[in-house]
Parts: sequence; C-alpha cells; structure tokens
Amino acid sequence: MSTVASFVVPGEPVAQGSMVRTTHGMRHSKPLQITYYRSAVAAAWETVGIADPLTGPLQLEVTFVLPRPKTAPKRRTQPEVKPDLDKLLRALGDALTLTGAWIDDAQVTRIAASKIYPNAEHPLPATIVKISPCPG
Repeated sequence: MSTVASFVVPGEPVAQGSMVRTTHGMRHSKPLQITYYRSAVAAAWETVGIADPLTGPLQLEVTFVLPRPKTAPKRRTQPEVKPDLDKLLRALGDALTLTGAWIDDAQVTRIAASKIYPNAEHPLPATIVKISPCPG
C-alpha cells in the first residue's frame, strides 16, 4: 500500500473538546487553541503539494507526540492521561477536512493512532500523519 501523503504538524497537538453554550451562542471549548492547531495542520498539508482533495476510502496513521508533564516518570513512554485520543483524532480529522486534504473525514475507514511522549526519534511535540488508500 503506497502512502499518498506523509507530513508532520509541529507543536503540541490539541484535542477538540465539546461545544459549549455561551450567551452569544455555541463555540468550541478551546476556540483559540483549535484555531492555531487548524492553521498548523493547513501549513503542514501545504508542504505535501497535493492540490485536489483525496478521494475514496482512506487509511490514517497518526502519532500524537505530547509534552511530558514534569510529574511523569521518565520510564513512561505513553500518556495515560488527557487529552483523549478520540478528541485528538477529531481535531485532526476536522482540520484536514477544513484544509481540503480530503472531501470529508468520513472517508477514513481505518485508523491506527497512538499518543506518545517525546523520545529519541520524535524529540518535540508534534502530530505525525500518514494517509494511504484503504485496501479492499
């Protein structure tokens, strides 16, 4: 299976929380962080150089490299605390849809996702993304 797109979004991944009601209507619970994250995803997608949205069923492989809290033991390699993996995926999927990487994140039929702390291979917080056609 050939990878169609592979790119890195530098910076701390942001989880897309719930919508909250305010006196002025509905908004994201983290509007500023989501806006910055979507901009970072759009900038990273531009480096791929694919102008038209991806079509057909897609497979998404993603690794979220999250900052290590000062209280986390050095031997721990994977976060078992917030942010939730599904909310990180929601933020990335929606950002790629808004960016025009694909028509809709509903095209993703297979996902391999993980969240890790920085290591020798990935020393800084980032979102590492690979998109491929889904087999079958």
